[in-house]
Amino acid sequence: MNTYPDNWPEIATKIKDQADWKCEHCGHPHETETGHMLTVHHLDGDKSNCEYENLVALCQRCHLHIQHVYFPGQQSFFRYEWAVKRELM
Repeated sequence: MNTYPDNWPEIATKIKDQADWKCEHCGHPHETETGHMLTVHHLDGDKSNCEYENLVALCQRCHLHIQHVYFPGQQSFFRYEWAVKRELM
């Protein structure tokens, strides 16, 4: 199943709270007026996998960029600071 769990809003809010409502990639705070709406990205692409290690708070701009350059399962050539900080790489 690749669907969001019923408690997705609570999970997403917790991830955003842990990131202090800032993008873990660029550091920009949640600010919809400038297009920096904070979202939560599933690293493996599976919406049902809501383990902490699989979720990262990203502004909409960074979310779209990372989805464009990284595909689940590929060996990453990118060393994102947030991934290193969270010991995911």
